[in-house]
Amino acid sequence: MSSVPTPVTPKPPRTRERVLVILQEQCKECGLCIEFCPKKVLCFTDIYNRKGYHPVTACDIDACVNCEFCERICPDMAIFLAGREEAKKAYKAGALEEGTVIPEFEAKPAERKEKSK
Repeated sequence: MSSVPTPVTPKPPRTRERVLVILQEQCKECGLCIEFCPKKVLCFTDIYNRKGYHPVTACDIDACVNCEFCERICPDMAIFLAGREEAKKAYKAGALEEGTVIPEFEAKPAERKEKSK
């Protein structure tokens, strides 16, 4: 008696309730968040902040699983997770401090995929 395999139903894309916020002016390029990120979301930028360091950015924000490792390991509190709706309001209102980056809002998913090629 052979069994018929059941079809695999793809899961809808998961939306994260929180978004990654990076205060690039506070970053001192220690690299702890990059080292401890289990999904390799973060990398250094090639720009300098006012302190002369290369701040962190998200190179693969779509891989982020909101694990909070970056937030917990950062000695300068330069990276954290914020509520999506609150962050979106601040971003749209232009109420972010200079040097604050919310990678998920910076580029649309299609653009992020193009950049990674």
